[in-house]
Amino acid sequence: MLSQYTQVLFWNIPTFRLAVAVAILASISLAVRQHHPRGRVVDAYLGALLVGILGARLFHVALNWDYFADNTSEIWQVEAGGLDWHGALLGGLIGIALVLWGQRLLRRWRPSPLKPLAFNTLLVSLIPALPLIGFGGWVGCWAAGCGYGKEVDSLANYPRWATSELVDVFGIVAPRYNTPYFGMALCVLGFLLVLILWRWRNPRVFWLLLVVLAACMFAIGFFRADHTLMFYGLRGDQILDVIVLFWGMIMTIRIPGQQGMTDE
Repeated sequence: MLSQYTQVLFWNIPTFRLAVAVAILASISLAVRQHHPRGRVVDAYLGALLVGILGARLFHVALNWDYFADNTSEIWQVEAGGLDWHGALLGGLIGIALVLWGQRLLRRWRPSPLKPLAFNTLLVSLIPALPLIGFGGWVGCWAAGCGYGKEVDSLANYPRWATSELVDVFGIVAPRYNTPYFGMALCVLGFLLVLILWRWRNPRVFWLLLVVLAACMFAIGFFRADHTLMFYGLRGDQILDVIVLFWGMIMTIRIPGQQGMTDE
C-alpha cells in the first residue's frame, strides 16, 4: 500500500495529486512532440486541462450530491480531492474545442500563414493520454483510498491477485477487492492497445480505446464500495460508463477512416 504523501525534495505532496500531475505532464509532453509549431498546440492542451479539471470536479460533486448538499463550502475545494474521469474527458474535449474556436476567431483579425489546427488531429495525439492519466489516477487512489473495493470475509477465500488489505477514504484498513489494482491493470492493457494500434494514428483509435476503457470501468464498478449515487442497482459512475461506451461506439462508426495526423 502506497503512502498517502510522497516526499519530493523539501515538499510533502499528496501521492494522488503527484501521480495525476506526473501522468498529465507525460501525456501533454508526448502530445506536444507530435506537432510543429507547438505554441498553439500547447494552448489547446492547457484549455483541455483547465476545463477538464472543472468538469471532473463538477461530475464528482454531482455523483456525491447528498454529501455536498450539506457541505457546499467544499464544492470548489479541488485540493481536497474528488475528481471524476467522465467529467475530465468531457471537459477536456470541450476545452480543446473552445481554444480552437478562439484561435479561428483570432485568425479573422490577425491572418496567419499556418493552417488552423484540426480537432481530430489533436485527438489522435491524445490517444496515449487515456491510459496514462487513468493509470496515474488509479495509483493515486491506491494511496489515498478512493475507488476502494468492497470488503470480503477473508483473503484466504479469494485469489491473491483479487483481494488485499486496502485502506478506504476513512483510513480503515480491511480485506477488500483490489479495485485500484484492477484499474491499473486495465490502463496497462489500454497502453498495450495503444502500442498495437498506434501505427494507424486515426481518431477512430481514440474512440475505440475509450469504448474498451469504459466497458472495463463498468465491470470494475461492481466491485467498488466508495460512495456514489445509485440508480436501479447501478452506481452513478457505471451509468456514465455506459453513456461513454455508447458515445465512443457511435463516434468510432461515424468518423471517416482517413489518417488522423497531418503536418502543420
